[in-house]
Amino acid sequence: MKKRTLTFALALSMLLSVPAVLFQPAAAVFAADGSGTTASISEVLNNQQADGGWKKDYTVTSGDWAKSTIDNKATYTEIRRLASEYKKTGNSSYSAAAIKGINFLLTMQYSNGGWPQIYQSTGYHNHITYNDNAMINVMLLLDEVANRKGDFSFIDSTLAGKSKQAVTKGLDCLLNTQVVTGGKLTVWGQQHDSATLKPAGARSYEVPSLSAQESVGIVNFLKTRTSTAPIAAAIKAAEDWFKAVQITGIRVVKTSDDVIVVSDPSVTTPIWARFYELGTNKPIFVGRDGIVKYRLSDIEQERRTGYSWYGNWPASLVN
Repeated sequence: MKKRTLTFALALSMLLSVPAVLFQPAAAVFAADGSGTTASISEVLNNQQADGGWKKDYTVTSGDWAKSTIDNKATYTEIRRLASEYKKTGNSSYSAAAIKGINFLLTMQYSNGGWPQIYQSTGYHNHITYNDNAMINVMLLLDEVANRKGDFSFIDSTLAGKSKQAVTKGLDCLLNTQVVTGGKLTVWGQQHDSATLKPAGARSYEVPSLSAQESVGIVNFLKTRTSTAPIAAAIKAAEDWFKAVQITGIRVVKTSDDVIVVSDPSVTTPIWARFYELGTNKPIFVGRDGIVKYRLSDIEQERRTGYSWYGNWPASLVN
C-alpha cells in the first residue's frame, strides 16, 4: 500500500476532537486514499474496469490489487464523482459510467448481504470487509441511489429498486455478524468470514478480534435506519460494550520515533484500543509476527508507530 505521513495528534484533534492531553505530536503513517480521489475525471473514465469497478491504485497492473475493490475509497468515490460531473454537464458518458459502477457494486455483493474488499479475489480479500468503513460507505452510496437523492436523481426506478434491496441485504448482514459473547451482543470485527460470518483475520497484525473503530461506523449507520427491535437491540448492545471497555488513566504519547503508553490517573477522558480480544475484551496489540500481546510496548517499533492502536472513535456514542 502507498503511505502518507500525517501529524497524528493534529489529525485526530481536528477529525475526532481528542483532548490534547491524550496525545503528543508525532508523525504516523496512514494508508493513502485510492487514485480515484485525486485523478482527473477523464482518468476516472479511462480507468473503469470491464466489470464496472475500479482498482485503488491505477498504476497497478497485476495481482489482487489490479482487480476492482472498495478498499481505500475505491469505486464508490469514482461513482460519486461521475454522478456529480453528470449533474454539472449533462454528459451521458458520466451517467453511463456511474450506472455501470453501481451495477458492479450490486454484482459484488454476497448473497448474505456482505461485500468483500476485492472482487473475485483470494485470501482475506474475500472477507466481508468493515475495515476503514468500506462496506458502510458502499451502503451509504446505494442508499442514496435507492432514494434517488442528490446527484443520483437521474437513476431509473429499476436500478433504484435493486439498490434498495442491496441495502436491505447489507443491513441483515450487519445484524447477523454482530458478535455474541456469553449470550450477549457486543460489536463487530474488522472483517468477517464470508461463509461463517465470524470475525476473521487479515494482515498478520490484524487477527480475529472486536474492532472499536469499525464498529462505530456500523452503529452510526444503524442509527440512520428505521428503528426495529433488532436494530435497537444492536445499537444498545454496542453502546453498552463501548462503555464497558473504555480506558482511562493513560496517555498515549507519540514521540518523534515511537509511541508510548504512560500511566496517568489524572486522565479521565476515555479512549479505546483499536482491537479487543474475542471472549475476554482485553485490548490486544499484534506485530508482524502475528502473536497477540497485551501491551503496546511488546510489539515492534515499526508497528507501534505505523498503525492506529488507540483512538476515541466511540466517544460520541457513550456520552
